[in-house]
Amino acid sequence: MGAPVIVMIVTLAMPNGEASVQVRPMETAAQCRVAADLEASDPFVARVECSELRDGRLELEFHSLEPDIEAVVPGTARPMTSNPRTTG
Repeated sequence: MGAPVIVMIVTLAMPNGEASVQVRPMETAAQCRVAADLEASDPFVARVECSELRDGRLELEFHSLEPDIEAVVPGTARPMTSNPRTTG
């Protein structure tokens, strides 16, 4: 069995409503944590996490941190990012 494959998953949420997910390979879990802390300081980063590829699979789980206000009361959408350092 080879060395574990560690990846950093970055979810971006731009002010114009666009969003994207980036997956970056990392050498170690410790290196991933340091890089994730740095990424989290970016106001356009909605979420960042480190994960390990297991048995050739990278399984992701996306959970909403807050209820979808737009679904409850139309016209009251919040910014896409959940980063507390955001300017939006």
